[in-house]
Amino acid sequence: MAQPEEHKRCPDCAERVLAAALKCRYCGYRFEQASKTSGPSLADLLRRPKSTTASLPELLSRWGTELAPEETVGYFGHCRLDTRAGYLLITTDRVAFFAGRGQERIIDWPRTAVSATLKRRTLRGAQLRFEAPGGAAATLDGFASRKTPDEVLAALAHAS
Repeated sequence: MAQPEEHKRCPDCAERVLAAALKCRYCGYRFEQASKTSGPSLADLLRRPKSTTASLPELLSRWGTELAPEETVGYFGHCRLDTRAGYLLITTDRVAFFAGRGQERIIDWPRTAVSATLKRRTLRGAQLRFEAPGGAAATLDGFASRKTPDEVLAALAHAS
């Protein structure tokens, strides 16, 4: 007497297929199979790694910046410095701007030496002018929202 074949349900279409099937004959769903080799499969190597969310101190550490023990963050967000996109960091100790994805720190000024003014406000947003001693200056725009420049100015006022 022949043994009945085992079946399983396809998670995509819910059809019954043979338990040994690697692919559903109804919808084409591919079932995971046990690896025949000890290492990762080619598909595993080609997939993007799962993203992990780093804390702000971890991210800054990767970018070569460490926060002092008593240093607190007042603002961190995306904007443009002149024409370069990047991230603005305002803490109780410093004002810094990291270009791109943190590869280059363009500004790292002591917080107490920086002054900021609203340069202009348009329908597309606002521009802020940052100035530091020695004639160093920067114009920032391209903030995430129309309210962000006000948040930046408040963070600078609060940090002083």
